[in-house]
Amino acid sequence: MTRQYAASRETKAGETAPRRRLLRACAAAVLAAGVSACAALGGGGSSVEAIYTLAPPAEITGLNGRVGSQLLVATPLALDALNTNLIAVRPTPATLSYYPNVQWPDRLPNVFQSVLAAALENSGRVKAVGLPGQSLLINYQIVTEIRAFQAETAGSDRALVTISAKILDDRNGRVVASRVFTATQPMRGDTVQAAVDGLDLANQTVVEEMVRWIVSTIR
Repeated sequence: MTRQYAASRETKAGETAPRRRLLRACAAAVLAAGVSACAALGGGGSSVEAIYTLAPPAEITGLNGRVGSQLLVATPLALDALNTNLIAVRPTPATLSYYPNVQWPDRLPNVFQSVLAAALENSGRVKAVGLPGQSLLINYQIVTEIRAFQAETAGSDRALVTISAKILDDRNGRVVASRVFTATQPMRGDTVQAAVDGLDLANQTVVEEMVRWIVSTIR
């Protein structure tokens, strides 16, 4: 995408030094403009046309037990490529890019954290759920890492969400249980709306499974 311009080393007879400096300045300006345009196409532009969000599951069935402890949903970890408010798409197995001019309402880890906390609270099976900074007396932490959260358009179009989760005893730092949750959802094409719809459904599947697991593990 990036076009490169090389200035000629040859100097015409009679060309003055000020003219040569002017030509070099013009070439640099053209190069900078080309790089800026490519950055905008890759999702780095400042024009935001739409902000998309994720919703917690409307209802979680098959819940067994009740958590009599207070839980902290820690801020999820993620590689820099996913620790952003940009919506990721993988057009080839070796390439991760972003849809231009659209974004999540916050960095993806914060959005996922909010959805998981809301799902736990909405279940009605947890004594209390808190986020960092809320001064809640904590018994257990839910520690997560976002390993995949993108549309995949190489071959069949699908949304992929993979989350690694641990239940941590806050009193002694012991890991009570750990599990990796993953879900895929077919997409109706490769548009941003199809990607967001697919990611929302895949994320709801993962969050439902996580809530069932948490409620059945902690007492």
